[in-house]
Amino acid sequence: MDMATLRVSSGTINSLPLLTKKTKPHFFLSLRAFKSTLKTASMSYDKDLLLPRMLLLSLLVFVKKSKALLQADVIQSDRLHVTVADYEELDSASFSLVAEEDSGDLRKEEGKETLQRIMKLVNETLASDGTYGNAPLYEEDVLAAIDSGRSEGVLHLGRVYWILLTEGGPSGQHWVLDPIDGTKGFLRGDQYAIALGLLDEGKVVLGVLACPNLPLSSLASNNLQDDQEKVGCLFYAQVGSGTYMQSLDGSMPIKVHVTDLDNPEEASFFESFEAAHSLHDLSSLIAKKLGVRAPPVRIDSQAKYGALSRGDGAIYLRFPHKGYREKIWDHAAGYLVVAEAGGVVSDAAGNPLDFSKGRYLDLHEGIIVTNQKLMPALLKAVKESLNEKASSL
Repeated sequence: MDMATLRVSSGTINSLPLLTKKTKPHFFLSLRAFKSTLKTASMSYDKDLLLPRMLLLSLLVFVKKSKALLQADVIQSDRLHVTVADYEELDSASFSLVAEEDSGDLRKEEGKETLQRIMKLVNETLASDGTYGNAPLYEEDVLAAIDSGRSEGVLHLGRVYWILLTEGGPSGQHWVLDPIDGTKGFLRGDQYAIALGLLDEGKVVLGVLACPNLPLSSLASNNLQDDQEKVGCLFYAQVGSGTYMQSLDGSMPIKVHVTDLDNPEEASFFESFEAAHSLHDLSSLIAKKLGVRAPPVRIDSQAKYGALSRGDGAIYLRFPHKGYREKIWDHAAGYLVVAEAGGVVSDAAGNPLDFSKGRYLDLHEGIIVTNQKLMPALLKAVKESLNEKASSL
């Protein structure tokens, strides 16, 4: 899905309260307080992950509140699914986000109704916050805000102050956000994630995943159709400090770790739910060479990274169709969640993922994820399978 890259000046976010079930979070974080905190604080990711956890829980409130609207307003373009929440996230906070979306689809006749709904959400949010006066934003204001997010600069819309940012890269700090990762899963009522990562000089240093439909218990022993099962997980990781999981209603966090399994025959593996997102036949061939007996677990979004980080499965295989370019917002948060849980994330040749080149990951073939013990055997099986597939063409 689509992303936004937010760059903030250096500072420590050390005064933001955590959201728990006793608080009444608002999607836009109380813009006045949030803007004030950003101005007065200095950023240091060796502190608690208060800001990203707060942001994701607030995003979750919005997403759940707007589900009927989101289901009704899905724009499909070039095999990417974009919902109102993706557009809304771009132009509704006291800082702007650079995103892949532009206003092209919204300017078409079939996008007019969706644009009206976005405008309504934006104006209701600004009015409820009370910071920006009573002057409403109009169609062209919202469209300009979305389009301006694709370039550097500063945009003023009435009393709204937008910080327009870069597309990531090897220098500085950049927030990488996907407000709804796994849109098809979200629309089906299945797995999706809200994913937020922080890049510092091209390296992922913070990662947070909110997985509202992921059971708190392991998928290995869980019936995904059980309506009584408690769901809703928050995973967060900080470079050098491990990965933690807690329930979305504010339970105590627990440290998680990938499985220590060393026998590939006993392994289970994750892959994308949609065949359009990954080559299922190639994954099956790799699993066969490894001797994996269990059928694949197919779920949407970066929830796979979260599940693997706590040992639900041992392997995640992603091999997109030819010509597809992996985007950093689809992997940044999940990458660190798994890496800090003791896992290994690489391309099909064993090279580490490089998040320093902007919006896209330059990869050899695909992405593979597992633990340290299984990686040598997995790399061998991947190489053999890719060669076999190439020779059959």
